[in-house]
Amino acid sequence: MTYEFTLVDSYLHSIEYTAIYQEKEESERQKLVFTAYDRLSTYFDETYLTPKVIGLQTIYMMEGEEEEFAKFKRHGVNSMGLKGMSFSFDITQHVSPDALTIIQRAMDAEKKSGARVGRLI
Repeated sequence: MTYEFTLVDSYLHSIEYTAIYQEKEESERQKLVFTAYDRLSTYFDETYLTPKVIGLQTIYMMEGEEEEFAKFKRHGVNSMGLKGMSFSFDITQHVSPDALTIIQRAMDAEKKSGARVGRLI
């Protein structure tokens, strides 16, 4: 199962606080969504990558880039200080906490049921 851009795009157009995404041209939105999908598929099986999960990851990554925090995290900066304030980064957090919660809940539900779907050949 691979993702469908139109489903992710529809999801992101139907929720609030996604103006940063909605302002982009469709070709740019497709690249952003694919980048989020690619990041998630590094850590999780595709069965967990729903349009909602991919959408949340897309916004998470865009916000990080917008604020330039993502650049610092990619370069391994653990903390930094500016005049009158300081920041600490969890450089291991490459996945949206909301997306991670949804995926973890799905994994936990799978473990509880014990049921597996398969095909006999």
